[in-house]
Amino acid sequence: MLLAMNFVSSGSGYCLQIPLGERWRIGRRLVELGIPAVCTGEGHLQVQVDTPLALVQVRSVIRQYTARRRELLDSLEICWQLNAGGQDEQVG
Repeated sequence: MLLAMNFVSSGSGYCLQIPLGERWRIGRRLVELGIPAVCTGEGHLQVQVDTPLALVQVRSVIRQYTARRRELLDSLEICWQLNAGGQDEQVG
């Protein structure tokens, strides 16, 4: 579950409204990943997404910082179950 996150249209794309304490950490992490991100004075996190990979990374980073611990644990459990079921095994 995302915390008060809204997409707001701006002249050059979309802005994400994320709680103040999280937007700085999310913005910094996105920049570390090479994704241009700026925290604006209006409380928005403006992110430039040019590729599908960048979009997946943005979603992942936002989820990492805003999802509840239980949600993250449930997702991890599902991944482990899929792996244990042999669905992720590589074909020789």
